[in-house]
This record gives sequence, structure tokens and C-alpha cells, in this order.
Amino acid sequence: MRKVFSLLCAVVFLMVSLPAFGEETGIRVTEEEGGEFRPLTLDLEGGSELPFTFKYNTKNQFYEDPTIRVDRRQESEHDKFKCTYWYAIITLRDPSQLRTASADERKPFLGNATNTSIVMARRKKAVIAINGDYCASFSGEKASNYILRQGTVYRDTVTPGLDILLVDEDGDFHVLVPGETDLETVDKTQIDGKKVVNAFQFGPALVIDGEPVADEVLLDSSRSPTHAKPEGRAQRMCICQLDSLRYMVLCCAFHGVDLVTLRDLVLSVAPVKTAYTLDGGDSTQMVFLGRQFNSNNKNNETVRPITDIIYFASAWFTK
Repeated sequence: MRKVFSLLCAVVFLMVSLPAFGEETGIRVTEEEGGEFRPLTLDLEGGSELPFTFKYNTKNQFYEDPTIRVDRRQESEHDKFKCTYWYAIITLRDPSQLRTASADERKPFLGNATNTSIVMARRKKAVIAINGDYCASFSGEKASNYILRQGTVYRDTVTPGLDILLVDEDGDFHVLVPGETDLETVDKTQIDGKKVVNAFQFGPALVIDGEPVADEVLLDSSRSPTHAKPEGRAQRMCICQLDSLRYMVLCCAFHGVDLVTLRDLVLSVAPVKTAYTLDGGDSTQMVFLGRQFNSNNKNNETVRPITDIIYFASAWFTK
């Protein structure tokens, strides 16, 4: 069964219409080297330490073991989109490998404690991690955005006007849209008969059920957090689902993009089913095997502390 999984992953990557990666360098772990698959627990624990038994190399563009494949890329100063952007395509064996973590493990997701994504990613042994939705606060205002992480509801209030992204027990994405759904009264702990494992409220969604969200919705300031300025050029982060247990994370930097351009950029890279905007600006952080790679700062000296991360972990254990 595991060999079939690995073969299918390889076939899928060849079939999907993504930019050609060319010759690859990276880390590959095979079943023949020993180990076993164990689904990760529904708690705040991290993943297998296996990826961190290898020495980090900045030239590594992928990591693969029998439970996860991550391909990362950078596109510098793209002519059409006028920005530098980074992205990664992730394929998982089990939905438990899409996880969240808080800067404060004693009072998770509710306090104002912050840490860098690098520290949190290393702590959780993430193969790849990105910043979350800044769950503690919005620009100093009293936080009211909905927080459900690793199966636990930490805050059961909502910020009016902001899309909510639900990730169910199968790892599938669902978007609750204000006006179409009463965000305050709807049961956000389950969707389509499935348990919701993680939920985020930042947004807006860029793509829903394969359909691009309209320009006027993306540029409506009431549909974004107060500091997000959807019409302006800014560093931005988004998380996307391509298919069952297949995801993409993408961010842009330097001059950045507005939300309409971000949507078009995402769709130019991969045929996503759902794309959702997360926190941006200097909080835009993408970490691969414990090192931030969406930066030209090799020493990671100016990384902004943040409240939470979303990460993808290995579930292949050799001990």
C-alpha cells in the first residue's frame, strides 16, 4: 500500500499542469530504508523528527518520505506580476499532517505571546511552515476572530465581514462567506458531516470551489482585516488546496501585490480548488526544514515574531 502511495504521488506531480521544475536537488527517504507510518495525534504535538536528522542545504528544493512530499520554488521579479514570489506544493499521506501551532504552548492561541515562525517550526519538526492568521489581535484592536485549532475551540466569537476557512478531518477546505452564512450562529465545529480540525479567520478567500472570487469582493476593505489594505501592494501569504491531501502555500515579497493580482498569480501557478489569504506584511514567513526561505536575508536576523503557524509534518517514524 505504501509503495502504491509513493508511486501515485510521483504520477500526480508529473500530471498536474505546474511549471517545469527541471533538475531537482533534495532529500528523499524510501520505505526500504526502514520505518513506519503513524498518523499524528489530534493535539499540539509535532511531527516525526526524521526530516531534522539530515543536514540542511540551501540547495535542497524538495523533501520526500513515504508520507509527505514538499517541492519549493522561487520566482524572482516575475514580468507579469511585478513581484518576487515563493511557493511550495505539498502532498500528504494523511490529513493529520496538516497542523497548527501557537507561540505560547502554556496558553495556546489566546495570549499575546509571539515567536518567530522559525522557532515554532523547529519546535514542531515541521517539514514546511507558514505564518497563520495573527489570531491574538488585529492591529491592537480587541481580538474577536474565530479560533479552532487541532480540534479545540479557543475562541467562539467572530469578526463580522471576514471569511472563515474550515479544514475538516479529511484535510478538505471549506469557506464560510459573510452574507451567505450567518457566521455567528452556524456550527463551525463540523461541516458536511465532518469534524472541523482547524479554522482561520483572516481572508478573504481568493478562490472558492475552483471559481475565482470577483474583483469587487477582493477589493472591498470590509472583507479584509483593517490593516490589510486589499487594494495596495503588500507582502501577502495564502494557503490553497489543489486536491485531496494536496496543497500549495504561496507568498510574495518586496513591492508585493494587491489581492486581485494575488488571486491571478495563484491561478497561474496551479489549478487550485480553494485559496485563502492569511496574515501578510512583515509577518509573511515561509520556513522549510527549519530555515526561512522567502527572504534574501540569509541570517534571518530581522524575522518578525508572530502568534501562530500552519505547518505540514512527516508521519514516518524510524524509532
